[in-house]
Amino acid sequence: MYSIGRFSEICNIPVKTLRYYSDIGLLEPSYIDPETNYRYYDYDKIKTVNKIILLKNCHVSLNTIKKLMDSDDEIQWKNILEDKIVELEEQKEQIIKKIEEMNRLKSQIEKEVAIIPGPYLSHCFLESRKETIVYAIREKINITFIDRLVKQLFNRVYAYNLVVDGSLMAIFHERDNYKMADVELLLPVKNTNQIKNCIILNKGIYACLTVKGAYSELNAGYDQLKNWIKHKNLRQVGNAVEIYETGLVPLNFNSRDIRPDLNRHPSDFITKICIPVSSKD
Repeated sequence: MYSIGRFSEICNIPVKTLRYYSDIGLLEPSYIDPETNYRYYDYDKIKTVNKIILLKNCHVSLNTIKKLMDSDDEIQWKNILEDKIVELEEQKEQIIKKIEEMNRLKSQIEKEVAIIPGPYLSHCFLESRKETIVYAIREKINITFIDRLVKQLFNRVYAYNLVVDGSLMAIFHERDNYKMADVELLLPVKNTNQIKNCIILNKGIYACLTVKGAYSELNAGYDQLKNWIKHKNLRQVGNAVEIYETGLVPLNFNSRDIRPDLNRHPSDFITKICIPVSSKD
């Protein structure tokens, strides 16, 4: 016979668990030394432990396992095991469905990644830009709601009967984090007649780069352009200007009822980043 410690090692089950099984009458020791109260288990008890472990792995309760161990009724054993088989088969079907759903979701994610490729970045270049009359509107907003500010800009342009003369622009004066931003929207216009909020966008030399891709990819363009400015021994002398040459604002639009062009795919957006620069010399 084996001591409880050795039996625990053979069956890979904690001594504490063996004592608990003994206390509830599930697995009695083969022999208890009357003087030391040491518990001993013979070889046949290993088979019993294996049955208990098997039934526990099938989520059979200890009370039910005890009833089975106390019974030689094959029909009772058969019925309980058949019920458990049915239960496990149902769980198996649920698990298979969950795996299929997760595979479908994984496939969708992979397709979406493939649909929206990485941005295309042009070569960096210097451009001499002339003075531009723009109508400007500036607010500190949650960047998620920038479309509302765009709508407000076009409503005012329509109200003042201004003639649009170029693509929508933006200057981000400050970004607290990825959501909040102090943003100024600019729209080139004609015939200002000294209307308030019509300002001059200064002429000068700008380091430029175009990004073809979603707006979320613009950071890659900024990184490349700023590295190029540094390599060319230039210095930034003002805020960067984003020019949305092709994007959510349609080319042909009614300024009275401007709506985003949701039919245009984000991978087709073209944004020009312009940073005013001067020589360090």
